[in-house]
Amino acid sequence: MAKKSFNQFERGDNPTEFEILLGSYENMNSKGLVRQGRVLNIDDSYVYVDVGDKSDGIITIEEVSSGGNIDVASITVGDSIEVFVGSYDDKLGYLICSREKAKNVYALDDIEKACSGGELIKGIVAAKTKGGLIIDLNGVTAFLPGSQIDVKLTRDFDAFLGKTLDLKVISVDKKSCNVIVSRRRVIEDEIKKLKENVLTDIKEGDVLEGIVKNITDYGVFVDLGGMDGLIYITDLSWKRISHPSEVLSLGQKIDVKVIKYDEEKHRVSLGYKQLFADPWQNIMERHKPGDIVEGVIINITDYGAFVELDDDVEGLIHLSEMSWEKKQIDPKTFLTKGQRVKASILSIEPETRKLSLSLKRLTESPWNLLKDKYPVGTVVEGSVKNIYEFGISVELEENLEGYIKQNDFSWTKRTKHPHELFKPAEKIKAMVLNIDEEKQRIYLGIKQLTESPWSHIKEKYSVKTVVTGKVSNITEFGIFVKIEEGIEGLIHNTKIPENFIKENDISGGSEIKAEIIMIDINDQKIGLSVINVKQN
Repeated sequence: MAKKSFNQFERGDNPTEFEILLGSYENMNSKGLVRQGRVLNIDDSYVYVDVGDKSDGIITIEEVSSGGNIDVASITVGDSIEVFVGSYDDKLGYLICSREKAKNVYALDDIEKACSGGELIKGIVAAKTKGGLIIDLNGVTAFLPGSQIDVKLTRDFDAFLGKTLDLKVISVDKKSCNVIVSRRRVIEDEIKKLKENVLTDIKEGDVLEGIVKNITDYGVFVDLGGMDGLIYITDLSWKRISHPSEVLSLGQKIDVKVIKYDEEKHRVSLGYKQLFADPWQNIMERHKPGDIVEGVIINITDYGAFVELDDDVEGLIHLSEMSWEKKQIDPKTFLTKGQRVKASILSIEPETRKLSLSLKRLTESPWNLLKDKYPVGTVVEGSVKNIYEFGISVELEENLEGYIKQNDFSWTKRTKHPHELFKPAEKIKAMVLNIDEEKQRIYLGIKQLTESPWSHIKEKYSVKTVVTGKVSNITEFGIFVKIEEGIEGLIHNTKIPENFIKENDISGGSEIKAEIIMIDINDQKIGLSVINVKQN
């Protein structure tokens, strides 16, 4: 369709008609208006419309086509249609028009009312774009700038995709169909309302509503409306947590309990976990030692693994309770974080909130079987493996050792160090004395292979009997006297007259007479006295 020209009015046309057209020309640049247009022509690319301007308008064929074909039933030459008049395209020489935008202009009327009235509207996040989000306002497209998404800096736009948000309209440009909205203003209004109701009569135990304002390593600050309170990390959860962000997030509305309120300093200590049941309460009614429970490994240390049971109680599997094997194991190779395990309860301490668990107790102790294989009194043979200061270890079989304490070497011989009696790899015989399942040790004795010389002492000696022996040692508290091989008695200082040692020239190896005043077979002790006992 040819453009209209002012030249056709320059010769002989009615001046009034010319003035009318000139007025139309002056309004030519007033784009963004909805006008009633008349369809002039339709080709393969555009629908040409007379919109009352100097230039005609065009609508892309896509807006009036169905399946690639022109919908002639919908629009024909000569029809009167409403169009949105856009900007003038110098290259095409036409005003760019749209029927869809014309429909949106009416919807913009309602949005404009919401803007002027400060009303809330709801919108769905349709997509993200550079600098913000694209919002669908029931068919009208709006822009939510990144700075208007929240009161805090927002970087993760993807988290909002598909969500319905409460929004406020910042601006509406009907000419360009541009709508700017804000979520931040909605949040700020909510905070403002809270601050208008400043709390003046806070009491310990009160439950209040607040908004998470800041999250630190040690706790969470909550805006109570004109006053901030702090929830320490220990008051966030009954569970073990590494950081407060595991429980709460910025901007979250929460209920909190007032733990302590300093009216002078206006400091409020808050609790969050106190609003939920303490899992340790009445724990003894739910669990008892010996019960088998299930849980998830939540932390692994060098000394064991922490398990969170299904009722949120936390227990510890100590390193020593992971396996019956005596060799040291690395908990991180034995268990993994997040692994679900069964364990046996060893002990419960509600006062200290300690729960001891065991993995190895779910299987029979191999040391129970050893009691049948090596009953007490069994004579065994093995090689000396290690020599310690106060005893030796004997290898009985692979990965199994027995231990002999120094006082179980001999009934009569005394030694300063086991090296004097034993050599590494030396074959020896011993008797099983005890199997300690807790310490996982078998205790052996060599002297028990022979009869104790003390077994017949009471038959050979009695109290008030005077015996003759040799001085084996003189100490600060008395004189040790060897009565016979392996049998010694002690003359305590209280049973030695003044100057007795000097007058009788007593020294090591001296022969001495003494009276028996006490015999203790169990402790293998004989008490002696030289009072009223003549030495010659």
